[in-house]
Amino acid sequence: MAERNPSFSDEPLDWIRRHQERVTQVGIGVLAVAALGWFGWSWQARKSAAAAAALDMARSTAEANNLSAAAGQFQQIIERYKGTDAAGQAVIALNQVRMINGQFELAAVNLRSFLATDPSPRFGIPANGLLGAALESSGHAAEAGAAYADASRLADLPYLKADYLLRAGKAYILGGKPELASAALDTVITRYKDTPVYTEAVIRLAELTKGTAPKGSDAVARLPQTTY
Repeated sequence: MAERNPSFSDEPLDWIRRHQERVTQVGIGVLAVAALGWFGWSWQARKSAAAAAALDMARSTAEANNLSAAAGQFQQIIERYKGTDAAGQAVIALNQVRMINGQFELAAVNLRSFLATDPSPRFGIPANGLLGAALESSGHAAEAGAAYADASRLADLPYLKADYLLRAGKAYILGGKPELASAALDTVITRYKDTPVYTEAVIRLAELTKGTAPKGSDAVARLPQTTY
């Protein structure tokens, strides 16, 4: 009668002894994968730490009013530490510096490119808000309204949603888009009564519509959504 080879589930110790070479090979493979994983995590951690330190230095340079040097440092962080949180923060900071220097068109182009990468809301919110300001400052008020509306959609705090919608409404007024302005302001009034911008939204809408009552919170659905 042929000898029965025990299965792993029946006699695990005997099975391991009979398949020692295979077990050793598998163990080495598992250890190699674990080592590679640890190396990748360690490398990413060092990269993130270096990026954060560089960001602190660049911010200190900006606070010292050396904006030209700070802009160069922010740009280096973006290029050298792509994929880190610090790189995302550097994009926002660099374009803030550009706007201080009056480079509104350049800031708008760069922010649109950044938003096309679909960043997380942590960066998408301030990037859209800053894009709105850049467009508004460069004479593109209607486009600024759309950027502010996008920032409001991404925001998760009521006061931020309301604030960006108020900015959108004012930009749309300047851009000759009264229906979109009305939709933004109407939404602030009907959804965000407890926010600090409520009173201004009421005044702006009353001026725009000659006292017409708000149409309801679904008005925000009429606002266009930007596709980068």
